[in-house]
Amino acid sequence: MKALEKQAAESRARAAALAEKTAKMEKELAARRKSLTDTAAQVRVGETTLSKLENEQDALADSVEKETAQLNTDKARLAELTAGLVRLARIPPGGLLTAFDAPVDAARAEMLLQSALNATDEAARRTEREIAHLNETDQKLEAKRRETEHQAGVLKSRQADLSALIGKREAVYQQTESDRQAEEEHARQIAEQAKDLRDLVAKIEAQQKAEAEAAKRRAKQEKKPVPAALTGHYTAAAGLPVNGQVKIRFGQNDGLGTTSHGVTVITRPGATVTAPATGTVRFSGPFRGYREILILEHPGGYLSLIAGMSRVNAAVGAQVTAGEPIGTMDDRAGASPELYYELRRNGQFVDPEASAPPGVKGKVR
Repeated sequence: MKALEKQAAESRARAAALAEKTAKMEKELAARRKSLTDTAAQVRVGETTLSKLENEQDALADSVEKETAQLNTDKARLAELTAGLVRLARIPPGGLLTAFDAPVDAARAEMLLQSALNATDEAARRTEREIAHLNETDQKLEAKRRETEHQAGVLKSRQADLSALIGKREAVYQQTESDRQAEEEHARQIAEQAKDLRDLVAKIEAQQKAEAEAAKRRAKQEKKPVPAALTGHYTAAAGLPVNGQVKIRFGQNDGLGTTSHGVTVITRPGATVTAPATGTVRFSGPFRGYREILILEHPGGYLSLIAGMSRVNAAVGAQVTAGEPIGTMDDRAGASPELYYELRRNGQFVDPEASAPPGVKGKVR
């Protein structure tokens, strides 16, 4: 009996230590998550600012090129007028008048000469103005280049901070490696069984529904309230997962002759992708020809599918909050990466951008 009591006490002590460790991990993860979401938001703002500066710089460069071409054209015309006047200047005084038989022709020649002089003078003044304007535009371009380089440096620094924070988050996740590996193995098995992306999402939805029903049955048997995660609503607090130009909206032609069930966004290379809403990672990694994809489960029976990333940094089973970084786009030079974002509820497609009643973001279709 004494031995059993000792073992029970030791077991209770281990359980208490594990509970304390788990609570500490959750607290640490919460602190990391706040830093992650704040830094990710700063990175996305920096990406938008840098894209705007790059566009303005390109516009100024085009303006400099056009103004230079116009200036060269005007210089050539001015040179022709000047050369003609130089040739006229070589005629002896009174020689121009004797070159005509009638005085009226001489008068006309004088008028034409005066017109040429006026045109030359105006062309010279216009060329001076164009040179001054070109210098001003060139100075603006140089200033914009310096500002762009500065913002690029700021963005690079923030991206480094974000990478460091993601690394720390991963270190916390590693403490629950066994559970995470089990979740990933389950997700891998689903992916192997799925025929295509639609099938994969359908399988995860079926699993989500089965788990929700089981949780409701347990709550009923134990006479406890149904978990909030099953009754809550999806709220896209962070908007679209990435900054960029919307190429295809929900309900539009997807370019392949079918209707798009999501939103396609053209992003800048290496853009940061964040969670559109709080949820649980149900699938993470490459799938068929869709590169890296992520499937998030949200309260109220919602699922988010995010595809097209070059790297995903959110593990299966992980809890993420709205705005938390979950991946990055292709960062190769000259790349024009596209992200596809799809939202579902109980198997129905939902427009992530549509207005909806309070508490629910997206219009079911």
